[in-house]
Amino acid sequence: MEKLFNDLPWYTKIHVLRVIKGWNQTEAASKCLTNQKGYWLWENGRNYPRLLSRKSIAKAYGLEIEDIFSNCDCVVA
Repeated sequence: MEKLFNDLPWYTKIHVLRVIKGWNQTEAASKCLTNQKGYWLWENGRNYPRLLSRKSIAKAYGLEIEDIFSNCDCVVA
């Protein structure tokens, strides 16, 4: 299961993590220190989060930044 998760693009990972937590986008955005529109843009791969936001996302989900984002992830859809 871990390999399957690791093979997902970063924006799909944050979607899956949000659903697992049972949060709506507004709740996830609040926990990731952004607004709902900003979170939606991330989750749909339209914007790549800056380093501070990546740290907030990882902290909200209880993971390390590298668990969600990799060096080659900065290309957005």
